[in-house]
Amino acid sequence: MLVANLTNVTAQYGSQKVLKGVSFEITSEDRLGLIGPNGSGKTTLLKILLGEDVPSEGNVHIASGVRVGYVPQYVDAKDDELVIDWLIAEYIALEDNLRQAESNMAAASPDELDSAMEAYQVARDKYDAADADRRPDEAQATLDSLGLQGKEDQRIGTLSGGEKNVLSLARALLNEPDFLILDEPGNHLDFQGLAWLEEFLVSFKGAVLIVSHNRHTLDRVATGILTLEDGKVSRYAGGYSNYRSTRLRELLAQQADYSANQKRLARLEVLVKRLELTARNVASTEAGRRLRSRRSQLAREKNQAVEKPVSEVSAIGAEFKDGRTQANIVLQMRGYSKRFDDNSLLENVDLDLTSGERVAIIGPNGSGKTSMLKDIIELGDWNNDIIRIGPSIRTGYAAQQQEVLDANRTILEAMMSAPPESNETVAFALLRNFLFTREDLKKKITNLSGGERNRLQLATLMKLKPNFLILDEPTNHMDIPAREAIEDALGDYEGTILVVSHDRYFLDKIVGRVVELEDRGLVSFEGNFSEYWQATQKSSSGESGRVSTRGSDRKRGRNQPTELRADVALLERRIEEVEADKTGLEQKLSDAFENNDIRAGKKLNQQLVRNTSLLEDLYEQWAAKA
Repeated sequence: MLVANLTNVTAQYGSQKVLKGVSFEITSEDRLGLIGPNGSGKTTLLKILLGEDVPSEGNVHIASGVRVGYVPQYVDAKDDELVIDWLIAEYIALEDNLRQAESNMAAASPDELDSAMEAYQVARDKYDAADADRRPDEAQATLDSLGLQGKEDQRIGTLSGGEKNVLSLARALLNEPDFLILDEPGNHLDFQGLAWLEEFLVSFKGAVLIVSHNRHTLDRVATGILTLEDGKVSRYAGGYSNYRSTRLRELLAQQADYSANQKRLARLEVLVKRLELTARNVASTEAGRRLRSRRSQLAREKNQAVEKPVSEVSAIGAEFKDGRTQANIVLQMRGYSKRFDDNSLLENVDLDLTSGERVAIIGPNGSGKTSMLKDIIELGDWNNDIIRIGPSIRTGYAAQQQEVLDANRTILEAMMSAPPESNETVAFALLRNFLFTREDLKKKITNLSGGERNRLQLATLMKLKPNFLILDEPTNHMDIPAREAIEDALGDYEGTILVVSHDRYFLDKIVGRVVELEDRGLVSFEGNFSEYWQATQKSSSGESGRVSTRGSDRKRGRNQPTELRADVALLERRIEEVEADKTGLEQKLSDAFENNDIRAGKKLNQQLVRNTSLLEDLYEQWAAKA
């Protein structure tokens, strides 16, 4: 069933066209991911779908009777507002109007009575149409089902970021939507929360449009990807990984067409020049006619020429040099504890990092990850008995809340003062690698977006040339191309990395060990995040769908026969191998595109097609047995 469609939608602000003739449709079976660089117009597109903005040209149609639910990035509520009041604010307003109409009717004079009764009936009809009598009970049931039981009388300001996200979802679900639009719903959720959200969206009975930079969530949830770039929308089948493979193959094919087209145009230009010379030297009507004909052909083919393909590689030029060190011990923690008032987060834990290791710290929100990183930065010293950092180690730190940046400084001042101190020329050369322009240099840090602050932090680290990087959510607020540029830079980095991140794609590319904060202790696992997740078999509870159960372990397949469990384990290992091959082929295909190596690209494309087909077969076998 058709839920919504856009036809030739154009959005223009002043002289700038944000959307250019966008057309696509959404059906009730669709779960679509919307991706694009920051500032590409995703928010504008959502506002047009929600009816908050009107397009400059084109048509937007929401099917009759379709109820739309919207989950914004941020909860638009006052900190002192009660959870239940914010959740049913629309129905409280209807009840207030009804009570006021009753009061007016009771106080009306005989001459005013008919008008008062009419106003009362209008208020009554609106109240009944919204079924407002049952909304408080439904709101309570929704809070309970989403794991926010007991929070109804709490002030919104006391909720965590993840709880606010879930509350926003609860409000959208209260109207029983047929079409759910979500804008970065995974912000502030830990891995268990993300797993629960993904499970919820997969089982949601209706259409879904989700804006997200979380590539794993897009792979898990999306049945299709909408890309928004240069004002235009393209649609791809499958999740993010399928989109990326398809897009790489498209770019390679377009590059071959572009190369052939350019050679043809070059031949035509040579022919036109030769005819021009002939026409000047020979007074001939036929020569003039042929010249005009070829000029027209050249102009026509230039106008219809194949566009030069542009890779979606980020313009960020991150490069973290000089990571090597002769020291073996980078970090050594002995008997470390962390408490807040009566709440004990960590008790008497040990942790060792050796040179060149890449380690992720994971755990639920509020478990103490950021506090531990801050203590390492503030207290770490070779002479500290609890937190020792090697004497030859230069530590670089990117903070989640960017508190290491002085909000009153300009971008240029922050960069020049970051160690080692430098002049404006050196500072700007580094800033330019992170997409800052000369016009940006005088901007105050307090006025920067979260993504801009993260880019500035990483630029200062690039200047420092540390051999030990401590990163707390380094890719927050960044679009996918920027995340992949940072991943590539860290992939080439030879130093030691200790990182907190909720981006599974990022962790799988970067780390080789996972350390989990669990029961006030640290549990170490050798391997990347997906290997850790699979080995511990942690997932959301698909049966209940409750946030409150999302921290529990589900031993998938624990009741299966031993032979079947072995088959599943073998399939999972094979899937890991083929996925690793796929990642390698995609990188080689991207390199072939950048090097304009059409022959190698065609061969790699064939290998990638076979790899993708094999992966699909393996997943079908896994789904049948798991």
